[in-house]
Amino acid sequence: MASRDSHPQDSESPDNDFHPTTTHHPSYSNQFPQYSRPLIDSARNSWQPRATGGSQHASSPPADDIKSPGWPQMALSVAFAPRFRYMLIYGALFIFAWIGWRMLLSPQLQDQNSLLHSSPHADGLVRIRTLDPGLVPGDMPKVDLGKTSRKRLIFVGDVHGCKDELVQLLEKVSFNQKGGDHLVFVGDMINKGPDSKGVVDLAREHSASSVRGNHEDRILLLRQEMVKTKTLTTPDEGRYSGFSSREIAERALARSFSEEQAQWLENCPMILNVGQIPGMGQVVVVHAGLVPGIELEKQDPSSVMTMRTIDSDTHVPSPKKKGMNWAKMFDKHQAKLYLSLETSTEDPLANAMTVVYGHDASTSLSIRTFTKGLDSGCVTGGKLTALVIEDGGKQSIVQVSCHGYFKR
Repeated sequence: MASRDSHPQDSESPDNDFHPTTTHHPSYSNQFPQYSRPLIDSARNSWQPRATGGSQHASSPPADDIKSPGWPQMALSVAFAPRFRYMLIYGALFIFAWIGWRMLLSPQLQDQNSLLHSSPHADGLVRIRTLDPGLVPGDMPKVDLGKTSRKRLIFVGDVHGCKDELVQLLEKVSFNQKGGDHLVFVGDMINKGPDSKGVVDLAREHSASSVRGNHEDRILLLRQEMVKTKTLTTPDEGRYSGFSSREIAERALARSFSEEQAQWLENCPMILNVGQIPGMGQVVVVHAGLVPGIELEKQDPSSVMTMRTIDSDTHVPSPKKKGMNWAKMFDKHQAKLYLSLETSTEDPLANAMTVVYGHDASTSLSIRTFTKGLDSGCVTGGKLTALVIEDGGKQSIVQVSCHGYFKR
């Protein structure tokens, strides 16, 4: 019987490449075989060809025979990888979100931020005032005991101190305060022309209404500054004062107003809400303009007195002439609102708004459906314009020629 430690050399092993050798070890009594070759050499895989010519070792193919995948194959492999598809989806979502922010949300936020932050001196201003409904023209003249009740609103463009032309205009429209007429100025009653104090006195005499224009704003702020510096009663020393000729003239005008005249101008609101007029909807008077789609309470005071255009990208109003004319944009906005309500509302005009304004003499008289621009450059030799609105919403334009008191 063969010994337990002996291994017949002539018998065939299960694996021709597996050649264990044993040695005597005092501790382990030869229980664990030891191998003369690395075990990895004994691994068999289906892709590894067996050696030919009696050799039991697999031969590796030459490195030059292994072809690496080309760029198209690598690109396809990456493109069809799930992780890469997820990256594409996330990237597309990020791009769409960025475009939405850049083109839509950011301009709107800038617009709201600009409109909700008032001018530094806006706290002391009268923002909005509503006209007495008893002065507003109605649907049709009422007949009572054979007498016709007539109401007219006479809106007058930028006067700029041209009192003589204002008197002529009121005579031409047959202004009659006791007969139901009410006079409304669109601002810039003063400055540049020869008799600003006379215009203010005439407006007070006729119990007129007016909004605050940028020239009233400038002179009143200048007057407040002169009061603080205690220079209101101190004449300037002409060309030795350090002021320009324009500044000297405006400081002299600020000094010329009495406390009553200055207080009357201070009480003029930036926005005058006239109310509902047949065929015009809600009528509002401002000096320069309004941003469409923004409530009256949220309009920026400075922009209301100075705007000419609205940036088509940011929707922020600007006093500059470059950009889209605010009145044109406002008119389109109101026209769309009217069309959207035409089939669903009995009186769609009641939900529309018409703005009467001045300020922009460069466009002269500009009468649109929902915007009425009345600054026709009187002080520079143009015309002084009145928009007359009667009962039933009937509208007419009356003008007088002006002398050229001021050169730009």
